[in-house]
Amino acid sequence: MTTVYLYGGIGTFTGGEELQWESPSIGSRHKFILFMAQEFTESKEDDAHLRLKELGFTEMQLNPGKPIAVEALNEPAMQAFQKHYEGALAEGFSLVWYP
Repeated sequence: MTTVYLYGGIGTFTGGEELQWESPSIGSRHKFILFMAQEFTESKEDDAHLRLKELGFTEMQLNPGKPIAVEALNEPAMQAFQKHYEGALAEGFSLVWYP
């Protein structure tokens, strides 16, 4: 069964990623949450670290992943994250970064 895990952290965006996305400015440091779909019921920080590296982040401090509480996405304050949950299920991951 696919579960979406959340990996929070902070890192420096250095660019160089092959994916096209609305990325931060090169050299800037940002907090982020990686939504990552996985078939395992345990945190996979190494896989999350590799995905973030592919997205152009370095010098990362990554917290252990936690499975998302899907029912929490129905709360008004959490509805903005629904698209990231759905994106992780459809594409394997979704990233939220904070300016």
